[in-house]
Amino acid sequence: MKIAIDTQTTLGQKTGFGFYVKNLVEALEKVDSKDEYVKIFPKTEKDFSTPQRLFWDQVTFPRRAGKAKVDLLHQPCFSAPLFYRGKIVVTCHDLISIFFPENLPLASRLFYSKWMPFSYRRADMIIAISEHTKRDIMALLKIPEDKITVIHSAASKDFRPIKSKKELARVKKKYGTGKNYILDVGTLEPRKNLPFLVRAYALAVREGINEKLVITGKKGWYYEDLFKLVDKLSLQDKVIFTGYVEEKDLPALYSGARAFVFPSIYEGFGLPPLEAMACGVPVISSNTSSLSEVVDNAGILLQPKDERLWAAKIVKILRDPKLALTLSALALRQSKKFSWEESARKTINVYKEVLKRQK
Repeated sequence: MKIAIDTQTTLGQKTGFGFYVKNLVEALEKVDSKDEYVKIFPKTEKDFSTPQRLFWDQVTFPRRAGKAKVDLLHQPCFSAPLFYRGKIVVTCHDLISIFFPENLPLASRLFYSKWMPFSYRRADMIIAISEHTKRDIMALLKIPEDKITVIHSAASKDFRPIKSKKELARVKKKYGTGKNYILDVGTLEPRKNLPFLVRAYALAVREGINEKLVITGKKGWYYEDLFKLVDKLSLQDKVIFTGYVEEKDLPALYSGARAFVFPSIYEGFGLPPLEAMACGVPVISSNTSSLSEVVDNAGILLQPKDERLWAAKIVKILRDPKLALTLSALALRQSKKFSWEESARKTINVYKEVLKRQK
């Protein structure tokens, strides 16, 4: 087989999409030496605007795949090319834009909540990264179950408990976390529910905790109110916004945290909690969307609505070493259930199944 894969998202500052594509491609090439994977990407590392994204998906990427004479095109993140004549596999990470269109600027809203879901109908097979995403695709897009295959994502093997005091100290100094902190990782955007987290954290501070709250990630959209809330609650010295964290620093940043907190309202998979668990960090997470699939009984799962309950659980983990150790052990065990090599093998089977249908 000769497979074209869009690897644009692996350039520049990677977010969840970029990490998915990077890890998947590396695993495909590791487990499969017989087939050829043609990685197609633009010359620029800058993030695409919505019009640039549309042109790339619909014109440039499929045209270059056609010139490479591939057997199948895999779009691992965005819209399926409507006028490409060959076989197409797409990965659907979530349908967030349909559930929360108000969180997107107009052009992005039209692309992500209208065009992209519409384009999925052109695909010969859709890979859903969780059972929850599969159910959403069937319910909202009315796509039949036999066109959807669930293949879970996984944490990179780079995510493991970092014990080196020197490395932990380096990362803490670089990002100004202080000695003790709790951590949230993601993009600053409304569905991450970060104002809720800041308010819950403020209640925990009133209970006497001294750990800082470290929030990482690129600025997405509508994040200004989050900064205003921190000022309003006089938490400027306690809530640390690191901005984008370099990939090489993430395992140590996770490992140095006393707890990982993730009150997101909706996730297609929820990679940050899995990365935290792979580093042996106790996790408090929302129980919404796919997060129960990922965390299961290896962390504390809560509705992302009760600030006092979240505050109480944060305080409990920080003050109960035995509980923290138990959750750490459970987290490491749970993280081993997800493997990129296994995901790659299942993805190869999807490619083969789609190409068989051609005959």
